[in-house]
Amino acid sequence: MVQNYELYFILKPNLSPNISHEINENFKNLITSELKAEGVSMSQEGLRKLAYPIKKEVNGFYCLIDFDLTLENSNLLSKLEKALNLEENIMRFLIVNQTDFIKQSNKQQLKESEVVNHRDLNKGKKNKKSLPEFLGMRVIDYKDVDFLNQFTSPYSKIFGKHRTGTTSKFQRKISIAVKKARHMALMPFTPKHS
Repeated sequence: MVQNYELYFILKPNLSPNISHEINENFKNLITSELKAEGVSMSQEGLRKLAYPIKKEVNGFYCLIDFDLTLENSNLLSKLEKALNLEENIMRFLIVNQTDFIKQSNKQQLKESEVVNHRDLNKGKKNKKSLPEFLGMRVIDYKDVDFLNQFTSPYSKIFGKHRTGTTSKFQRKISIAVKKARHMALMPFTPKHS
């Protein structure tokens, strides 16, 4: 069985384009040769402002590498983690198994016109437990910061399910996505970083 993985990392902003390209290619080659991965694709999201400073840097260069890995080779991910930890120009990284995310996004039947602001959904309702059907089907991605911000207070605290009116399952997905976004400096931990 093939699993889809995503490597998301932040490079230091003061690197020259040649060095950052070389680092990206080195990790792409490592994933292809050492991990025996297939379908390796790389995209660079460019320079972005971090939600909070990391190693005294306020900006970072975001990169994303997608790859497919068989279950037999999934234990080789520790080699990739070790190489990422040894690379001094990488400020932060995250390796995520995206298999369930892709399955869910294939099932998703939403159109952009159906997506509305979550905060407006439960206004004036007495029963806040009813989750709108389209929201339950929504694919939750930790990189979708605009959507995740609807579930956090101005003090960067995650709202509970009694406040959002969501199910426990959906609330767990939201919490996990927010925590991943915070780890990758896409969302702040505290309001002083906002």
